Amino acid sequence: MLGPTGFSIAQTAPDSTWSFPTVLLDTDNDDTLDYADQHIRIGGIANTAFSQIHTTRLSSAIQNDNYGLRFYSKMRGDSFEVGDSLVLEGRLHNYNGLNELYVDSYEVYPEVNKTFSPKTLTDKTNNPDRFIGMLVEGSGKITDKGTINNGIYLSVSMRENNEFEPKVFLSNFHNSFTDFNFDILSIGDKISFTGVLSEFKSDLAGHNYLVYLRTPDDLQYTGIPRYYFYGAGGLILLIFTGVIVWIISLRRKVESKTQKVQKSLEEKEILLREIHHRVKNNLSIISGLLDLQKDTTDVESTHNALQDSQSRIRSMALIHDKLYQTESLSDINLDEYLEELVEAISATFINKQNKVDVKYELDEANINIDKVVPCGLLVNELVVNAFKHAFDDKKQGVLTVKLQNQGQEAVLTVADNGPGLPENFNLDTGDSLGSMLIQTFAAQLGAELTIDRDYKGAAFIFTFSLN
Repeated sequence: MLGPTGFSIAQTAPDSTWSFPTVLLDTDNDDTLDYADQHIRIGGIANTAFSQIHTTRLSSAIQNDNYGLRFYSKMRGDSFEVGDSLVLEGRLHNYNGLNELYVDSYEVYPEVNKTFSPKTLTDKTNNPDRFIGMLVEGSGKITDKGTINNGIYLSVSMRENNEFEPKVFLSNFHNSFTDFNFDILSIGDKISFTGVLSEFKSDLAGHNYLVYLRTPDDLQYTGIPRYYFYGAGGLILLIFTGVIVWIISLRRKVESKTQKVQKSLEEKEILLREIHHRVKNNLSIISGLLDLQKDTTDVESTHNALQDSQSRIRSMALIHDKLYQTESLSDINLDEYLEELVEAISATFINKQNKVDVKYELDEANINIDKVVPCGLLVNELVVNAFKHAFDDKKQGVLTVKLQNQGQEAVLTVADNGPGLPENFNLDTGDSLGSMLIQTFAAQLGAELTIDRDYKGAAFIFTFSLN
């Protein structure tokens, strides 16, 4: 019979509240609790909301900082949320290897509103039983996928040859079952997860540790699922072709439309903003495709070439993004752009060069759109080259980017405290792609190049007109 604080079945309630250590006592280590089949009263904090993992039964768990306990009943009472305090009464029993409380009645105290930090499961977790009924988290590689106990699961290995492989579990009765997209995940993909740890034993499935997912946010993909790599080669070619055709078609449309909107500045600005936004998006798509392509090759030279191309594309995409946000649509804040560009490049090397200090000395300056493209590509080449070659043996690398506004002209310096350039170094005689690109972009920028031979490291100085 439903009551104001839960439900009740004819049963005499215990006189006092039990502690978790007493309830979970198993002195002979036979996986059966010492007080199995006894009626108890126990309190704790709900780590799973009412009806969250089962829509027709009462199925949840309570815990404190050190212990947890799953509970279950075929009847349901008042609802509760994660963080609510619950006082449960019922009988301890063992169901398919899981020690749980079959609830007769319970009371809800929502004013507590306490949450717990998940316990971390790692490859060194040699006693997961101590986390049963508690909120846990972990990450690893999917080794198996299937169905079990009226639900679907993903077996997750914390590392290769690890015996402890919990199964991330989603019940068929979960109230958000359709919001979980298990279809795009396959064996070999990497995931991170959060949920309530439980057990399950059967003659067919053996002994398993299950992590019950509560919300779609409890399951996250690490990297990109392999699902997206299927047909990637043909898709990349198709997208590249489509982008080229689209750009040609868009250019013709722009030329046609520009003639019609010359008398309306507002319409012209809307159109130009849309162009920059779409070009930026398409360059981002191309950059993303190159990122996917990098993961398909083990050849270091090919991987590096794709990464360099991706970096150049990102520098141009950033230009279009800045132009989309600016008011003039023809000039760009060079100081802001340079800082964002260098930060983006630095982020790609953070795992390899985590001891590089980037210093900025940037005067405010606006530059014409025709100038900013070669300027951005020029800085990209120099910064990427510095991260690749200047800081290998440095305990503390320093990269300096300096911009001096001298009215109609600007002086741009990119310097590092690496081993420096060879004494006979000359860009004019260099045959590397980097040297050729630096010369080409400097010429397009109309910049006068100077190499500071007295600098302790390598310093390139460019003087050019802002307009």
